[in-house]
Amino acid sequence: MDYQLFNLVNQFAGQSHLVDSIVMVIASYGPLLFALPLLYLWFAGGMEGKKAALLALASVAVALIIAQLIGHIYFRERPFAFHEVNLLVDRSSDASFPSDHSTFSFAIAGIVWLQNRRAGWLSLILAAVIALSRVFIGTHYPLDVIGGALLGLGTGLLIWQFRSRLDPITTFIISIARKIKLA
Repeated sequence: MDYQLFNLVNQFAGQSHLVDSIVMVIASYGPLLFALPLLYLWFAGGMEGKKAALLALASVAVALIIAQLIGHIYFRERPFAFHEVNLLVDRSSDASFPSDHSTFSFAIAGIVWLQNRRAGWLSLILAAVIALSRVFIGTHYPLDVIGGALLGLGTGLLIWQFRSRLDPITTFIISIARKIKLA
């Protein structure tokens, strides 16, 4: 079923140069757009927004470490290793599961949503588009991006639950940022 869903999305790759170009930019550089909600939280969200931005960065770090561990323990080949796919990017040799792009995007989007619903919904939509783009370009199966999404969201929720224990660290970092005029 995973391959059937993959085919359902990937079959459209290579049909339109314009669409391919747009999706490749999203798939490759979309996660950079997550600087925007983080900057929004940092500069417009007051003290709690600054703390949330730092928690989002912590969530990303923890989620990506876990993703790398999973990829080493359970190495899943990428779709192009076993199937003929419409591959729009260079082949990657690392594990397909879980998707790092999806993990990264949803780790931030989840924290942003918990802090600010409006910015959070936009972030979740962006994360979903990035995840879907990874399937479209032929580099991940749907379960790879779903796994990354669940890992990112789960890590974000866990970090959020421990935010009061992390408060001394986030407050300290913010105080340093204020001293060097970054906050």
